[in-house]
Amino acid sequence: MVIEDVTERFALMADLSMESAARWKPLCEDAMAEISRNVREEISAPEGVLCAAAASLALYRWALAAAGAGADSFSAGDVKVTRSIGNVAMAKQAWRESAAAAAPYLKDDGFLFERICS
Repeated sequence: MVIEDVTERFALMADLSMESAARWKPLCEDAMAEISRNVREEISAPEGVLCAAAASLALYRWALAAAGAGADSFSAGDVKVTRSIGNVAMAKQAWRESAAAAAPYLKDDGFLFERICS
């Protein structure tokens, strides 16, 4: 994976300009590193699927961070302007779907199957 590809996909999903998304590049780098650490070595994984998973993980974390910061809004008479901070539920669903698509290429460290000897 290439960080520029992950950041570009993140910007597209978050509806940010590349200049605005650059501020969140460390989030993309962390997500890319996490996905890269879990790639199964015995299988050749398609870059696009892994890149999408990293970008959607970054999107989910960005939405959580933005939700914690609160929304900026103001009103003047009958006009109310509210800046959207991202939809956490939508971002979580995007992450789940991307993770499911990438699952065949990632290690599953959350499952253990052992035999019990008596």
